[in-house]
Amino acid sequence: MTRRSRAAAAGERDPTPLSEAIQDLVSARGWERNLALGRLRARWAEVVGEQVAARSEPIKLENGRLTIRVESGPWAAELALLGQSLANAVAKFIGHDLVGEVAIVAGSVRGSQAPSAGAL
Repeated sequence: MTRRSRAAAAGERDPTPLSEAIQDLVSARGWERNLALGRLRARWAEVVGEQVAARSEPIKLENGRLTIRVESGPWAAELALLGQSLANAVAKFIGHDLVGEVAIVAGSVRGSQAPSAGAL
C-alpha cells in the first residue's frame, strides 16, 4: 500500500498549502487592511506615478477611506482634484472592497526631498 493510499485509508487530508494557511490567518485576524496598506506603500510610485509619489504618501486606510499626506497646500489641492481617479487607481491595486474614497491632508512627507537651490 502506498503512503498516499494509507493516508486516505486513515482519513487523513493532505496538508493545507502554506499560502492558504496564511490567507486564513490574515482573514481570521482582520489583517487584510493593514497588509493592503503595506503593499500600497511599497508600490506607491507604480500606482500613482513618480511625480505624485515624490510628494505624497498613503498613511491610513480605514472604513473604505484612504488618507494621503502631501507635502504642501498646493499639492493637497491638486490631489483633491484627482481624488476619484486616485481612489480608482488604488482600488484597482489593492481591491475595490477596501477603498472607495480618499482624504488628503497636508504635512511632512517622509520620502519627499526639497528641490535644490539651482532647480527651477
